[in-house]
Amino acid sequence: MDIENANANASRIEQEIEILHELSSQHKYREFWAHAKEIAKMFKEIKPLLREDRERLWSSYSSICETAKHEMESRREKAQNNALQIERELENLQNNYCNTDMLGYRSHYRYREFWMHAKEISEMFKTFKPLPREDRERLWQKYQSICEEVKRKQNEEREESRRNRELLESLITDAYHQAEGSSDKEELDRAKSMQTETLRMLKERRLFREDREALWRYWKETNEKIFWKRHEIQESNFLRAKDEASNALNTAYYGDPYEALEEVKEAQRNLHGIYIDRDQRHELHEILSDAWNKATSRIGEIKEEKRRKYEEWRERMEDLIERWESNIEKAEEYISRLEEQIDRLEDEEANARTDEYADRVREWIEEKEEKISEVREQIKQWEEKIYSVKDKLDR
Repeated sequence: MDIENANANASRIEQEIEILHELSSQHKYREFWAHAKEIAKMFKEIKPLLREDRERLWSSYSSICETAKHEMESRREKAQNNALQIERELENLQNNYCNTDMLGYRSHYRYREFWMHAKEISEMFKTFKPLPREDRERLWQKYQSICEEVKRKQNEEREESRRNRELLESLITDAYHQAEGSSDKEELDRAKSMQTETLRMLKERRLFREDREALWRYWKETNEKIFWKRHEIQESNFLRAKDEASNALNTAYYGDPYEALEEVKEAQRNLHGIYIDRDQRHELHEILSDAWNKATSRIGEIKEEKRRKYEEWRERMEDLIERWESNIEKAEEYISRLEEQIDRLEDEEANARTDEYADRVREWIEEKEEKISEVREQIKQWEEKIYSVKDKLDR
């Protein structure tokens, strides 16, 4: 045997086995098996080759092929698992991001979560190896189909959301202007009712998150406007009512208390329909109650003063009547004495010894009769006074 040629042939086959090992480590299995076939042919055709070299090289060759076969089977199994895992993720991507209502109808698509998951799956196509080309192409096509369908739905819903946002913004704007122009409770209640209806629609209409959040901020801004407008109207009503109540209180303390009572009644009537809050109403009631109590207290004092003055006047009048009656009684006694004197003088006149004396007696009688007439006139005046005073006392 030609030892030199045998060693050269062994070296040649060994070099080819090294190339085969390199192809195996690079997982270039198509090239690997083509080259392995060539090496197997070399073992048949190349001669001479020492037995120990043949056995050594064949053992190395067989080991590499066996290892490659196991690696291929392992990679095939891993590729299948990778494909199955991506398949499962695609099923989840297709089915798990749509909320449904109790009747099974789609009510909301969680697009943000969908696209986050889609991005993760896209990365899986880059990182999951091995993955057979036919599986990669099939799964990638399915992935793109799912994404395109969701993108189409998302665009449709985005357009629907845009229209709903425009409608709801218009309704909220109407409520805002209604609140801004309100001057009483009824007008403000209309704005609140508009807000309630808009809130119902805001919950029911399909809206993207950014549209819903923008509308919700606008809705709260309008609600804040209604709140402060309500406060403004109540404060304005309160100040007018407080001015009226304060005027009644001032009249109760410093003016006519009877007028104060009428002012309190009028303020209370006006208070029934006024739009103010509970604390403001309580404060006004306190002011009016103070005014009423002060007015009634002053009226009581006035009545007591009038009663006291009346009693003093009555007492004075009764004293006058008593004095006038005493004067009349004395006057009557005086008249009686004058009449007795006249009777005696008439007897003297009748028995007068001289005409001169009789004339003089007659003069005395006439003087006394004139005096009686004067006294009777005085009695008449006293009696008229007594009648007039008693008439006043009896009223």
